[in-house]
Amino acid sequence: MASKAYFDADGHILEPEAEIAAFLEEPYASHTRNRGGFLPGFDQFHGPLTAVNGRNPGTFEPAPAERWLDFLDRTGTDGTVIFPTRGLFFGRITFPEWATAYARAYNTWLHEKYISVSPRLQGVALLPMQNVESAVEELHRAVTELGMVGGMIPSNGLMWHVGAREYWPVYRAAEELGCVLAVHGGNYEHLGFDTMASFPTSRALGMPIALMNGLAGMIAEGTLDEFPNVRIGFMEGGTAWIPLLIDRLERETEYGGLKLQRAPEEYLRDGRIFVGCEGNERALSYAIERVGPEPFMFASDFPHEISMDNAMGEIDEILERDDLAEEHKQMILGENARRFYRL
Repeated sequence: MASKAYFDADGHILEPEAEIAAFLEEPYASHTRNRGGFLPGFDQFHGPLTAVNGRNPGTFEPAPAERWLDFLDRTGTDGTVIFPTRGLFFGRITFPEWATAYARAYNTWLHEKYISVSPRLQGVALLPMQNVESAVEELHRAVTELGMVGGMIPSNGLMWHVGAREYWPVYRAAEELGCVLAVHGGNYEHLGFDTMASFPTSRALGMPIALMNGLAGMIAEGTLDEFPNVRIGFMEGGTAWIPLLIDRLERETEYGGLKLQRAPEEYLRDGRIFVGCEGNERALSYAIERVGPEPFMFASDFPHEISMDNAMGEIDEILERDDLAEEHKQMILGENARRFYRL
């Protein structure tokens, strides 16, 4: 299919643990052979209930490089940036040594199986934030040796919120490398959903709330002021949380004593904060009204809830909207993602 200049800011793979295990270094390689369960699963309170909700046909099926390239061809999309699935829970790993070992294996595997196959398949690295020094080293390796566009930070599950000073060396490294940091949702523990029996409800709210926590911390605690050139993405939480965050922070600056170097909206207007979006969210037009069209990038989420058959429908939803300017549609569907990832 001829290119329409679309670009997918957030695609996924389903990790085959046996393949990734082959890239583990000693002493873990011999001890984990023929074993599974390398990463925590979901959030430990909804796991048994996920099967009750069912899955649509064609979703959550393995997507090797060949299937991804077929997806790009069928949808007329130039390329994608690949994120993990089980790796979204990476922040829940307790032991820093294991987090580092698995991150190195996963990143090498992703390079071999996707990035080296086609320039249309880009990737972000898992970063072992459990050991900040190791995270910095792995970000350098992933960008300079493995050709990745940056690193992923799980939005929830780590010891501190993602903008905490303890993680500032990672932001400094990203700024020096000129690469992105992408905060991605996926883990919903300790966000108030632990007693909800419906996993889709937790997912619907857990994705944006965890991202909102992260950006609020980066603004309020000076992370974005300390690193003015780092590009940060907030993935798979939609856009409705953006006006909410701005309004709540502005109220606190007016009445609650919150001291900021800049107005909250300015951080989203200066070209370094990017937000993944879907086609059917009505709040997108209002978010654009508040901060402009530059931050927002179309994300397919394939092969999760989006199947091959209905993927084009996600793009059409944006193209057919009458509340978005035509030039903004093109920015959302491709230009902004290319600018974020510098592709």
